[in-house]
Amino acid sequence: MKQKIEKFLKQQHINAKNIDIYVEAFTHMSYSHESKKKSKSYERLEFLGDSILGKIVAKYIYQTYPEMTPGDMSLLKSNVVNKYFLAKIGRKLHFENYMLLGQGEDRKKISDSVYEDILESLIAAIYLDDSYEQAKLFIAKYIFKSINNINLNDLKDYKTKLQELLQAEQRKAVEYFTVPKKDSQKKLFFVSKVKLDQQILGQGEGVSKKMAEQNAAKDAYERVAT
Repeated sequence: MKQKIEKFLKQQHINAKNIDIYVEAFTHMSYSHESKKKSKSYERLEFLGDSILGKIVAKYIYQTYPEMTPGDMSLLKSNVVNKYFLAKIGRKLHFENYMLLGQGEDRKKISDSVYEDILESLIAAIYLDDSYEQAKLFIAKYIFKSINNINLNDLKDYKTKLQELLQAEQRKAVEYFTVPKKDSQKKLFFVSKVKLDQQILGQGEGVSKKMAEQNAAKDAYERVAT
C-alpha cells in the first residue's frame, strides 16, 4: 500500500520526504486496532488538518470577497468545509484505493465521514512533511475553484425553491428537523433533515440552524428536481 500512496502523491505533484506520515493519513482506526505494529490511525492528523483547512478557506474568502458580509462568508465557507463536499473530493481522488482498513471494513461502503477525515488528514500530512504553502496549493486545486462557482443567492433561496417545486406538484408543505451536534473538536454545528410525509428528501449541516436547513433544502431540491 505504501507504493500505491507514493504513486498517488507523485500524481498530485507532492514530493514526500517522510512517506510514513502519509501512510498514517490513510490508516483507518479499524486497521490500527488490528495492527500488530500498533500503526497510528489518522485521528490526530485529522484534528490538525481540520484547523488548517478552515483557516485557509476562511482567509481565501476574506481576501477574495472584500464586500461580503460575515453572515454570507460563513454561509459560503459552510458549503465547502463540510462532510458532503469534502467526501466528494475524496471519492473523486479514489481514496478507497489507498486506505488501510481492518478486515471487517468494505472498501465499497466507506462513509462520507471517513472520506472527509482522510482528506483533512492528508492536508495535515502535507503541511507537516512539506509546508503550509504546499497544503494551501492542494486546497486551492480542489476547493478554491468551487468557492468561486457558488452563487450565494441560490444558497439563500433553496427553501423557497423547494417549497415552490413541491407545491407545483400539489404536495404538502415540508418540515425541517434540525438538531445541534458537536464535532470531534467539540465545536457546535447543526444537522438538518427535510421531510415530506415522514420521507427524508434531503439533509445538510451548517454552523447555524439556518445554514443547516438551507443546505438540507438544497440537497432535497437537487434530488427532487432531477
